Amino acid sequence: MEFWKRIERQHWICRNALPGLLWVIGFPVMQGSCEWRGPSTIIVTAEEFRFSPTRIEWESDQPLRLLIRNQGRERHVFHSQELFGPDANILWHQPRVALQEANAVVLEPGQSIELYFTASAGLYPFRCWIKGHTGMEGTILIRDFPTGSFE
Repeated sequence: MEFWKRIERQHWICRNALPGLLWVIGFPVMQGSCEWRGPSTIIVTAEEFRFSPTRIEWESDQPLRLLIRNQGRERHVFHSQELFGPDANILWHQPRVALQEANAVVLEPGQSIELYFTASAGLYPFRCWIKGHTGMEGTILIRDFPTGSFE
């Protein structure tokens, strides 16, 4: 149990204390200590006629790389008003992706796209709205990071 408390403490330090420390002691000294917490990549595959996984859970204010792959034989759409819409509370860490349709990315068979962003807590549904692709949908749940005290 002590091991997990140390891991949790290091996670808290990397999220909360590190930004201020970098300015005080210099970035090169601390750069390597939190690399394990870098952005993870979650792969979402589009096939006939489903997304996999259909539910993604992540922590708010943590960078996320979402790699969307069309592994099917047909064109698919990754549509999300909540991710791409004008009122989306998203911080993009790359040039904003070029949307081929309103609030959507169109993926031809074999094509992939990477989305790299940080989102506030909330529910971000996505779906493919092509006729006949009913039920091809999923959600990204962004949870607030739990704060706790350390002994």
